[in-house]
Amino acid sequence: GIIEAAAGCVALGGVLVYSTCSVEPEENRQLVNRFLEAHAEFFLADAGEFLPEEVVSDRCLETFPHLHGTDGAFAARLEKRRMS
Repeated sequence: GIIEAAAGCVALGGVLVYSTCSVEPEENRQLVNRFLEAHAEFFLADAGEFLPEEVVSDRCLETFPHLHGTDGAFAARLEKRRMS
């Protein structure tokens, strides 16, 4: 998939941001969890370091129309900490 192809282009110390305009767990958090299980060289950085706490859930950006008055969205910051 796209995340797999992009991961191969990330240098040591680099960042991959996976983002969707979806609120479906299988397209977002579940996909990121599977990616992290397969790629121990990456870790999930805490989005709370960069964003207001009201849009951060379990270290990721998540927005919902009924809660935030915005489109639904998801983003995860994946940092490469070692070579694969």
